[in-house]
Amino acid sequence: MVLGMADYAVNANSLYMKYGDKAALNDFSLTVRQGDIHALVGPSESGKTTFLNILAGAIRPTNGTGKIFNKNIGSLEAKKIIGYIPAEPVFYSSMTLADYLVYMGMLSGMSQLEAISRAIVLLKKVELNSFRDKKPRDLTPGMKTKVAIAQGLMSKPLLLLLDEPVSGLDLTGKMGILQIIKELSLNEGLTVIISSDLWTDVQGIADKITLLNQGGVLVSGETSKIRNLYDHDVFFLDTSDNSMLLAVLKRMGYLRQIIRTEKDSIIVVTKEIERFRKDLPGIIYKLEIQLFIFRHENMTLESISRYLLA
Repeated sequence: MVLGMADYAVNANSLYMKYGDKAALNDFSLTVRQGDIHALVGPSESGKTTFLNILAGAIRPTNGTGKIFNKNIGSLEAKKIIGYIPAEPVFYSSMTLADYLVYMGMLSGMSQLEAISRAIVLLKKVELNSFRDKKPRDLTPGMKTKVAIAQGLMSKPLLLLLDEPVSGLDLTGKMGILQIIKELSLNEGLTVIISSDLWTDVQGIADKITLLNQGGVLVSGETSKIRNLYDHDVFFLDTSDNSMLLAVLKRMGYLRQIIRTEKDSIIVVTKEIERFRKDLPGIIYKLEIQLFIFRHENMTLESISRYLLA
């Protein structure tokens, strides 16, 4: 199915963002389908937060253009339909949760009655209704994230931006937050962009994942496509006769990549990890060669870039 412009919640084109001589974003282009949960995954300083801040209208890109529901990025019209939850949300410590949400709703233009009604609904949806009279400072980190999500949804946005909402939480806390995000996306008709250092943290709810590296898009696709990349592992080999070994390995069809390095060692990339581990000793024995180095590494963002996308 071919999507038209109207089917995209976000369409960013060749965004650049520089701080002095450092490029935070470098020719960054991305589309996000309406109704999707789209995850941005990459290490610190890969451009995730910078991109979210540009979408939220908090900063202007050095160059490039973009639309949010066909409204210019950074425009007042775009800001009105965005809910943004930063990585470290700040609250008014003197207010209770209910008072804080009502206050933030009124700041967005809602009447007091509308804000109270909306706050009640959201506190129930983020499972904090029984804590409505508590103050944010008395809550756990996970609860504070839930409050921030509720605050971001007070104005009924079309696009919700979440900057690393599960960072630092334990597994139970992560699962709770992610389940709430998924349910809110469905029930509120939201498009969601969520960032994370780890793809495994968001794969359970994301429709698409974009891997970022050094301010640019490394690869973007359905979650199944990204999962397939990470299903590969990397093996580093060195023997007494790498030429003989290489000739045999090239006949093994289940190996994705076989690379002879400049230092004459061998790199093997495969999804069938246990099969290769089982086959290799027999190959070494039949060739009557010695195995000097055998190192096995899980797939990383760097190795995806180097071995699967080169």
